[in-house]
Amino acid sequence: MSGLILWLLLIQTLTGTHNLDSGTVVTLAAPDLVPVYSSAKVEGKRLVFDKVLEPETEVRVLIILPGASSADSAEAPYGRIGPTGNDIFVQFEGASQAVSLRKWLAEEYGIELVFSGLGG
Repeated sequence: MSGLILWLLLIQTLTGTHNLDSGTVVTLAAPDLVPVYSSAKVEGKRLVFDKVLEPETEVRVLIILPGASSADSAEAPYGRIGPTGNDIFVQFEGASQAVSLRKWLAEEYGIELVFSGLGG
């Protein structure tokens, strides 16, 4: 899948024209994409990351829809772990300010964002 097609799918996902179905994987990686810090899979109405990251850690956010491979995820917006460690503020291309992933998931999809060890 070309980067342009993936980017269009990501835009559809982030604008609500595509569902974040169970099985969607979200990976948090270093700004240069190596190493991978943590990952999570949408299961029901929860997205649970397997590790807690330090507040203010800069990350890239890769969203891999069910049926796609990680190799298809050529585009990944930048983000930062929030000051309390329980949210990710994502800077989408063209947006004037970062978006709370926790708030966006809850409002658009009814999905709870959880970092293991922090609770809900």
